[in-house]
Amino acid sequence: MTSKIINMAERMKDKDELRLEALFRSESIADDGFSQRVLRRLRRRMWVRRLVLPTALVVGGLVAFKPASELVAALFKLLDVLPKDLTAALPSASLLPQASTIMVGGALVVAALLFVRALED
Repeated sequence: MTSKIINMAERMKDKDELRLEALFRSESIADDGFSQRVLRRLRRRMWVRRLVLPTALVVGGLVAFKPASELVAALFKLLDVLPKDLTAALPSASLLPQASTIMVGGALVVAALLFVRALED
């Protein structure tokens, strides 16, 4: 009974379907490893793109670390020079977060952005 169904399906095919089947039944073309070389290059480029931005971020952070630390030290010296009653007169001065809290928050934001980018790739 199954052979009748298969034969009926074979009879219902038009010329285009038969041509496609014949095309896919033919032997594959020998490419002498060309497709493997292309895939290898594409994978390499993909990994290079994934690694360039984080590497540049780390190198830039290392280069900018010393000037940024000097800037923070200069800001603390400026706060020491200001009169004590000036900082006490400002109501929002006590509500400002500490520098370590700001740095940890910034690092978390950067890590989250890198994580989301890695997920997209």
